[in-house]
Amino acid sequence: MFSIGSEHRIQGIPAVSYSNGHRVIGNSQSRLYRSFAILKVLGTGHHGRVALCDWKSPETLPPNTTLPVMQTGKGARREWASKRLVAVKQLRRVFPGGWDECQLLRELQIHHEMPVHPNIISLYDFFLSTDTKTLYLVLEPMEGNLQHLIKARKGRPLAGGLVASIFFQMVSGIGHMHSLNYFHRDLMPENILVSTTGLFSYRPVAASGRETEVDIVAIVKIGDFGLSRAVDSRQVYTEYVGVRWYRAPEVLLMGADYSTSLDMWSLGVIMAELLLLKPMFPGMSQLDQIDKVISVLGDPTTDYGRDSFGDPIGGGPWPDGVELCRLRGFSFPQVRPKDLHTYFSRRVPPTLIQCIGQLLRYDAEERLTALECLEHSYFRQTLPLNDIPDLSAPHLFSGPRSA
Repeated sequence: MFSIGSEHRIQGIPAVSYSNGHRVIGNSQSRLYRSFAILKVLGTGHHGRVALCDWKSPETLPPNTTLPVMQTGKGARREWASKRLVAVKQLRRVFPGGWDECQLLRELQIHHEMPVHPNIISLYDFFLSTDTKTLYLVLEPMEGNLQHLIKARKGRPLAGGLVASIFFQMVSGIGHMHSLNYFHRDLMPENILVSTTGLFSYRPVAASGRETEVDIVAIVKIGDFGLSRAVDSRQVYTEYVGVRWYRAPEVLLMGADYSTSLDMWSLGVIMAELLLLKPMFPGMSQLDQIDKVISVLGDPTTDYGRDSFGDPIGGGPWPDGVELCRLRGFSFPQVRPKDLHTYFSRRVPPTLIQCIGQLLRYDAEERLTALECLEHSYFRQTLPLNDIPDLSAPHLFSGPRSA
């Protein structure tokens, strides 16, 4: 199905139109053909396949849809100039119950209910194939993801101003979700989508002996809401929440209650990886994952005192976690935490290390919220140093074009 160069014309449910700028969604009996050509296969995962496509059904796109940065930024490919780039996600799941069953899909519900945000991937269109009963999501395309960016660095640290920009955009997107009482549950570098647009001379955010640091400008958006949930959801959560390396301690110990704070733990681990350019806690199993965390943050049974910022050294005490361990039939080994200020490079601002440490608290109640993170002294110190170019994409898709 997703072969490069192939063209597709699929009859889908429902029909979609726009009236005075508002989307009008047809009922489960309405139908409309969607046409697109595959330009590149972006990825294949457990939940489906994603391809970069040239969209040839402009009537289904929201009015004033902006061109993606891939087509407007510096370095955009010339052959893309006349195309309407979208990302088409084909879900593996089959929906024998038709469109009525599709409407129960949380990923679709969340995209519908969440207002547009510059750091959240936009949903353009959606349809159920009348032939195969598979669901397609038509999404805003991006060049790649944070894992691709980290790998491409080949050990070369990111400019401090670039780190601040990426961090700020991630927190802004996560905070938008949390403010609407949703949490992601699957944050990892692969789900942090990235497009680049040229180079920028960043002013150093920490003492480096250099006047500027030239690096890319990155636009960052949160994607893949397949495991996302409403905070007040009464449904029993699935045991599998996110890739193991980024799971919060309460998830690793199979606690019964968790909320937006588990996203903040994942964010802290991702930020550490962005600085280290390698995973912080690459556990090989559930128990090994816990050991990897303890080897850096220490055990939660002992109070190891406070650091120079007045924060708990390591992950801090966690009585509820100790009790969860007891119920699972084991106990935490006593391990003294590492000093995060020596764990990271000297070029990393102390306030950023402090912020990461405050995200990596064992006790979920002690972690920074997204709003607290945005108000952290790290951002007050670093963001004013770099007047990064406007990251918005003002270019609009042109008018209707024949398929």
